[in-house]
Amino acid sequence: MDNRNSTRVNYSVGASVRYGNEVVLCNTDNLSLHGIFLKTDYDIPLNIPVNVTVYYSNQVSLKVNAKVVRKEEHGVGLQINKLNVNSFVPLRNILTENYSEKGTVIQETFKTLKCVY
Repeated sequence: MDNRNSTRVNYSVGASVRYGNEVVLCNTDNLSLHGIFLKTDYDIPLNIPVNVTVYYSNQVSLKVNAKVVRKEEHGVGLQINKLNVNSFVPLRNILTENYSEKGTVIQETFKTLKCVY
């Protein structure tokens, strides 16, 4: 997590990944406005588009379109390509609540707006 261009925070909640006819249940490990690392032993292929749902609370889930850009023994790294505004706001709130430098998160928010629809 040290060589990132955006703020990444540890955050562990349930998630699901959908690609093709597959649905994989897993947990988040960490996330940023640009990516998510998911803990899973399932073999999700590299360089494929996926739809991810992060179960933020009983009332709110984050839905993002992403691409698998890294695989490790117990997880995959995803690059977020698109997320809707209803997912962007809770994602930004998670970062703000879990990172001490609020100004950094605000600056990154402006850079991220191009992938919000």
